Amino acid sequence: MTILNGNFRHYELDNGLVVAMQETPTQIIDGKLRVNYAAVHEADNERGLAHFLEHCLVTGGSQKYSPSESDRLRGDFGYTNAQTAVGRTIFPVKILPEDLEPWLDLISDSVFNPRLSPDRVEGERGRVIREISDSKSNPHYSSYREISDLFYRGHPKGIYVLGDERVVEQADIGKLREFHRRGYNANNMDLVLVGNLPKHTEQLIQTYFGKRQKGKSTRIDFPELTPLEERAVSHISSPHLLNKNNPNASSASLDLYLAVAPEKNPDSYALRTIAVLLGGDTNSRFFKNIGLEKGLAYNCSAAYAGDYNAGVFAITAKVSALRLEESLDAIFHEMKKLKDERINEDELNHIRKTIKFYFANTFDSNSGHVDAIEEKLDNNRTAEQIIDGFNNVTPERIMETARKYLPSRESGKYSLVIADPLKK
Repeated sequence: MTILNGNFRHYELDNGLVVAMQETPTQIIDGKLRVNYAAVHEADNERGLAHFLEHCLVTGGSQKYSPSESDRLRGDFGYTNAQTAVGRTIFPVKILPEDLEPWLDLISDSVFNPRLSPDRVEGERGRVIREISDSKSNPHYSSYREISDLFYRGHPKGIYVLGDERVVEQADIGKLREFHRRGYNANNMDLVLVGNLPKHTEQLIQTYFGKRQKGKSTRIDFPELTPLEERAVSHISSPHLLNKNNPNASSASLDLYLAVAPEKNPDSYALRTIAVLLGGDTNSRFFKNIGLEKGLAYNCSAAYAGDYNAGVFAITAKVSALRLEESLDAIFHEMKKLKDERINEDELNHIRKTIKFYFANTFDSNSGHVDAIEEKLDNNRTAEQIIDGFNNVTPERIMETARKYLPSRESGKYSLVIADPLKK
């Protein structure tokens, strides 16, 4: 499975903009402009500016194009979007090869020379405030913030990237321009293109990005999330989860977070394998033992993430509110078994095949190749190296990693939020 093939090119413009391209025998192009400047770069009184600015860059026009002209151009592309994350603002696109030059022209002028048309800024202000309100009105918002605060303890990964509506309400165009000036510079950006690339793609990139301004670098190395020092359990009343027709049949939600090794740590391969083993699919131990055998949950999942130098092993479930203690005991029992009992090769081979299928399915597309290139840029790992890492996980390695990171219920260190409809 060769992902970064002989057609992969990776270089840097004189102004510091990183370019990564790969040709594939497809009919379209997948692209992504990554600006390494986002929520983590906000001061405490700026929470939400990165997200608000992202909205305005998309629809507010540029020096070259009015908002209506920008709308028309974007409407000709197959797919465009924008997203604010903790450490990056991302502008993805899917286009026909003939639209590569128009997109490069529009996106470069939009991010480097935004017009920030007043009427569009006001329109986006309302949209952003509604987006924040919709998020905070979600019944699960309180438990999400609770687990985030308990677990991340000030680490940037815990930032609420949508922001503070009060900041958005008060931000004028001057504040948006000042925030833009601090980070929207060529040396803070990565341009990734995959697909049926025209032969003169490098020339086009030079034309539309080569003369753009360079500024202070906002690329940062995130601090590693520190191990938890204590067990933190929050049992909150959640009447929105109540089954009004049959209260005793109500489900409570469990969010159990463990601080583990980040993505760049070799332990990440075993941790992700353990996540699949415990709660990855219908062959997982949680599904078989907590779901089918005990009937405690319709779904109990486990997942590992290690981005932003924050290793997170998360177990989530909705369980019978009347059987909370039994459900928690069952979850910790399955983790204990991994520490005490060697898994068999058949079970491990199934997981390896599941993971191999996941990567094959992901990378069997241009967007998957974009993901592979991002992994190469961010962690200097190819997909082949990642697959080799999983293939090298042994039953002994799983037991060793489980003992290292999976806690006991009584004395372990973890963050747990229980949202309970029956709690008064």
